[in-house]
Amino acid sequence: MDNNNNIFRRKVRITGKLVFETAFHIGSGKEGELATDMGVLLEPDGRPILPGSSLKGNFRSFAERLSDYLGLKACLLDSDLSGVKCVSDETYRKEVYDAFKEIRQEKKKLEWLQDHVCDVCRLFGSPLQASRIFFSDGGLLDWSRGLQVRDGVCIDRDSETARPGAKYDFEVVPRDAAFKIAIEIENPEDHELALVGAALAEWENGFRLGGFTSRGLGKVHFADKKVEETDYTNPDQLKAYLLSHEMTQDNSLLDKHLEEQILKGENHA
Repeated sequence: MDNNNNIFRRKVRITGKLVFETAFHIGSGKEGELATDMGVLLEPDGRPILPGSSLKGNFRSFAERLSDYLGLKACLLDSDLSGVKCVSDETYRKEVYDAFKEIRQEKKKLEWLQDHVCDVCRLFGSPLQASRIFFSDGGLLDWSRGLQVRDGVCIDRDSETARPGAKYDFEVVPRDAAFKIAIEIENPEDHELALVGAALAEWENGFRLGGFTSRGLGKVHFADKKVEETDYTNPDQLKAYLLSHEMTQDNSLLDKHLEEQILKGENHA
């Protein structure tokens, strides 16, 4: 593996759209525009927002859950829970950080990180290493140009009954909203493309996003997938990308690496 991620060697871009099959709620943390207790994230002109941070968190969760089937390691941000030592776990990071600070050569630091960061955190980022996968905010394609209000009530878990005076309401974006999104990966290794392909397959099959998903909200799927890449070591691809912003389309790229990784780690799968 080439540890020098400071030099561009390869870039992969995945584009498509997220289509909500049900209403969804991504909270703003404050009262809603319709005087509800819990509002949704909106642009100043009232259009709903789909934050890239929410997309990345959801996608990472799928990657973590699928990693073992591909023979890859995920620390789950908790080394005691996962059994995988990684500097993303604060306790483990405190144990080894002094040794990391003593390293002076950049190459040696990268080699140290290779041994102390799990496969998922190498791609999605850790406290000692930047992320190499980036999610755009959703660009709104279609929606019904209005919000809906839903009612809720707090349940006492002991009595399994509604708590007196604990009623609330919240806003949702109606079903059929659609957003275009882009995912970019810098210098991906083949096994990382396999992991992205596995998580993306879950997105294509449908998943839940946002709040109140146990009540049926936030069902969404990824559609119209387009995969492109640029090999910076290929003069023709580099010229096309730098001068015309053109990338080479290869919609089979992720599936190819996913199949190869499954065959490699078939004992896990």
